[in-house]
Amino acid sequence: MWKNIIIVAIVFTLASCGSSKKGAQASKESNKIVLGTETMAYKSLGNGVASISLKLYDNDTFKFDFKSIPQPETDEKEVKISEKGTFTSDGAWKTLYFKDPKFLLAAIFDTDFGSGKEFDVIDEEHVKIDTSKKSLSIWGVVCDKE
Repeated sequence: MWKNIIIVAIVFTLASCGSSKKGAQASKESNKIVLGTETMAYKSLGNGVASISLKLYDNDTFKFDFKSIPQPETDEKEVKISEKGTFTSDGAWKTLYFKDPKFLLAAIFDTDFGSGKEFDVIDEEHVKIDTSKKSLSIWGVVCDKE
């Protein structure tokens, strides 16, 4: 439970850096991306930490949605992230390209909370995920493949 609270505090801190709108708005580049037909999706199960979805589309685009759930014993604010981007494929591995994201990929895709080699944060704009996995642990929340 304390790990979840600490994680929530870290994300809120990261999302609140700079402009107050940074955590809630997608990058300008993200808004220009046109999504295709959904081919694969990961979605969080019911939990008290966050609602997360990652959808991949047939035109090599993706959409990532994240909404934190503030803990009742705190005065934390809800954090919303909605980003679109493109990806490249290398077998089951997909390299997601977040163009100028308004959050830290390493804070969301934290390998400390994964159950194996599910993803690899390459830099501030790229994360590589293994889509052969039946679930991904994003921000410490299990997201099942639909």
